[in-house]
Amino acid sequence: MVKKMVTVKHKYGIHARPAAKIVSLCNGFDSDIEIIKEGEPAANGKNILDIMMLAAASGVNLELRADGPDAEEAINQLAVMMESDFDTNEI
Repeated sequence: MVKKMVTVKHKYGIHARPAAKIVSLCNGFDSDIEIIKEGEPAANGKNILDIMMLAAASGVNLELRADGPDAEEAINQLAVMMESDFDTNEI
């Protein structure tokens, strides 16, 4: 299992569009991917409802976990995405 801590950098946090991008990225990997907000149940990275339920605002720390054949690459790419602006320009 690969784990990494990240901080959400997008100024609006993880809402519908970033959540959709996360799910799209995670679905490209064979590994099981979880995103954990402290004190909350783990969210399945391949399930948009789970990601939306995190309600992760800007500045929130999240733990990323992946288990499977491409776990390290999955975590690396997901970490880069989480700490970026999700390549969006929405207000």
